[in-house]
Amino acid sequence: MSKSKPLSISLKHKRSEPPGTTGRGKAERGRSKTGGGPPGERTRRRPVAEAEVFSGPGSLVTALPTDLKAFQRTLRFDKVAKPPVVHENNPEWKGFRLDDFQVEAIGCLDAGKDCLVAAHTGNGKTLIADYLVDRAMREGRRVFYTAPIKALSNQKFRDYCHAFGEANVGLLTGDHQINRYAPILVMTTEIFRNMLIEKDIPGELSHVVFDEIHYLNDPERGAVWEECLILMPPQVRLLGLSATVPNIVEIADWLGLVHERDVPVVTFLQRHVPLAHFYYQRQMGLGTARQAIKVWSDAMEPPKDFKEQTERAKAFPAYGQGRQPAVPPTSHRQLVACLASMELLPAIYFLFSRNGCEQAAMDWQGHTFLDEAETAEAELIIAEVEARLGAGLQATQMWPRMRRMLLTGVAYHHAGLPPVVKQAVEEVFGRGRVRVLYATETFAVGINYPVKTVCMDTTTKFDGSRFRVMTGTEYHQMAGRAGRRGMDRQGLVIVRADYQHFSEERFPDWTKRYPEPIRSRFALSFNSVVNLAAHHSDEQVDKILTHNFKAYQEMVAIRQAQSRMAELQQTPILARCHFTGLDACPVERKGLEKELQRTEQRLKTWGQHKSIGPRVREKIESAKLRKAELQKLLGGLPRIKCDRQSRVLCAERVKKTASFVQAYQAAEEKKLLAEGRIDEIRASYNRMVDYLTEHKYLDEASQQLPRGMVLGKLHVEELLVTEWIFEGLLHEVSDGELAALIGGVVLEDGRFDPHIASAAKALGDWVLRARELFFQLRDRVPDDLPQPHFRIEGCWFLKTLVEARDFTHFLALSGMAEGDAIALARRCMDVLRQLARAVEGDEGLQKKIRRAAELVARPEVVAGL
Repeated sequence: MSKSKPLSISLKHKRSEPPGTTGRGKAERGRSKTGGGPPGERTRRRPVAEAEVFSGPGSLVTALPTDLKAFQRTLRFDKVAKPPVVHENNPEWKGFRLDDFQVEAIGCLDAGKDCLVAAHTGNGKTLIADYLVDRAMREGRRVFYTAPIKALSNQKFRDYCHAFGEANVGLLTGDHQINRYAPILVMTTEIFRNMLIEKDIPGELSHVVFDEIHYLNDPERGAVWEECLILMPPQVRLLGLSATVPNIVEIADWLGLVHERDVPVVTFLQRHVPLAHFYYQRQMGLGTARQAIKVWSDAMEPPKDFKEQTERAKAFPAYGQGRQPAVPPTSHRQLVACLASMELLPAIYFLFSRNGCEQAAMDWQGHTFLDEAETAEAELIIAEVEARLGAGLQATQMWPRMRRMLLTGVAYHHAGLPPVVKQAVEEVFGRGRVRVLYATETFAVGINYPVKTVCMDTTTKFDGSRFRVMTGTEYHQMAGRAGRRGMDRQGLVIVRADYQHFSEERFPDWTKRYPEPIRSRFALSFNSVVNLAAHHSDEQVDKILTHNFKAYQEMVAIRQAQSRMAELQQTPILARCHFTGLDACPVERKGLEKELQRTEQRLKTWGQHKSIGPRVREKIESAKLRKAELQKLLGGLPRIKCDRQSRVLCAERVKKTASFVQAYQAAEEKKLLAEGRIDEIRASYNRMVDYLTEHKYLDEASQQLPRGMVLGKLHVEELLVTEWIFEGLLHEVSDGELAALIGGVVLEDGRFDPHIASAAKALGDWVLRARELFFQLRDRVPDDLPQPHFRIEGCWFLKTLVEARDFTHFLALSGMAEGDAIALARRCMDVLRQLARAVEGDEGLQKKIRRAAELVARPEVVAGL
């Protein structure tokens, strides 16, 4: 930002004001002072001093800091780390001058080694994967590229199709199966895991790329990553791309143990675009966590005089009304307007609520962040996107409103949007015509769309059970989108100071909060057990059970505990005397004798009182009991004589010795707990094998019986769906009813209108029978094994979907968000595809399953696939 360049506000206002605002007159007067002009000039850039001021609830008030120069000084570049230097003698690849860490990682791959690369978002990790894919193509070998989310898989598929030709690239996700035998195969990690479990790995495979390998830490899906990393064939090498995590070396050590070879780690902890972290409050402007806390503490100070009290009453509406004074709230519009005035857009504004994203975007109704030329360019980009995505985009309910927003430079993005609308928003955003994007944290995962500024609406989020301060990992995942390489000298990360339910814990210093270490999420499923038992030797199974990341971390804990215990045993005080820390030690005995004397003295004093109350009598009884305990203890202890030097040493270090004893006991307990957890993994596997054998999924030799063959090809509620098949339920129901039953197993837990469950029960005897079989299965499965899941509301949703006259009608009947409805339908289609594959040989049922999938595949559901 040049000092000579005049600061101007890039927030413009259309003719129509948002409902409830009364600032029109002042805006008109502001225009008249500049000489009026034709209506078209109303969207021109205007100086900061003429920023609009609206009144009314939730209005834009005092959007900009009073002292703009002071505000600008907070953005000094010398307060953040300098970007790394790219050495001119580094080699180039396809026009890119490689960074040192890229050169190092590529060297590992060229040497035939595995490699884990940990670097911040936007530093060029993906270039290493692109190099590997390019080299494999030239050498005639195959590469798998796994990604954690479908959107990222789809993006890499398009990128590689453009780079290497459609004939050379395939895609495998829950929605697509394209060119399965291509040399470059992009897939979700779950698909790769299924191929490994079923031993469906081509012999010519040379490398697997694990993008976002830190997904090992994901509570729900991390186990999939572990299974993949353990089961990889020994001849296949891996390239893992990770965000910066503190225990990446531990992960490499674990992989080295599993595959019995060295796994190099390449880290790059600098940023090409350094970040500056701030809180924002409308009176404070940008500040540190300490300054943001001071704003609250100053507001809580009592007024010095009547004048200050009057001023506070104006600033704090609650003041003087019997309530605590509050810091004037800062709205998202005030923060964004401030960024616009300082030319700090584009920005991603993260909120933890879908509704919050939509409402925040709609709050800019009647305003635009684009001038006429930018609006015209946005029109062209949107037209291109509409032409490419076709009728599926036009058919969605959300697109018309989103289109209008995009033409003003504003948009929102969350999981509740139809996938085709999300894709359209991402494309327009990626081409630079969205100035402010309101998004949930899912936008921070996967495809990298860097911006100049990242904002967060609050530091707290609801995790399903409680509100908590977000973790360092969550914060840095979102913050990493700030800063555009080659465009910005620094990226800004700004948290709106939220003083509702104030506590200092809600204002952490994020420069000192780092991502948390990755922890194992290993968990066995019935599907994995039935396939492991049938397709892998006992030695291989034992390797998986004892070499998973969880077991490795427990073994590390055991070694640390053993080392600590050995260290404690060698301390001088313990080596000198076997009685240290025990009551028999003369020093310890002396302490007990003194306590006995004090107890006897208290009893003697109380006995001299003529009148005592009930509380003193309780103390006397307690003291008598303690006296008896001490006398008994001392009477049973041997009298040990120590030389004077030993007594002095013990007297000086007895407190330290006590802490050593406690530490030893803690280390021993930690060791026992870790050993117990490793044993529990084996025990859990054995219990699941016993259950599968008892209920005819496996025979006594752990080979798959017909039930086990079906279960082994299902990856969602495999136990329940297999029971439905072999009880004849799926053969008896209609096509639409079959789809509805699968809806019951894929519907995620949540709150639904009670009438939906009642309506589902009224669908027919088939749904009641399915529910009865679910309850019977739940009663059979022991509590310490994975429990079946079935939501009868899902049956109603899917039955309504297949019977509705169109998708719009279904949305009106169900009340579901459009994106949620599409996601539910796609999950249902995914399981139906698994099911059709699992029942090969039963032609009648297989045809019925495919017809059910066709009923679910409404045009809106498959749009963009």
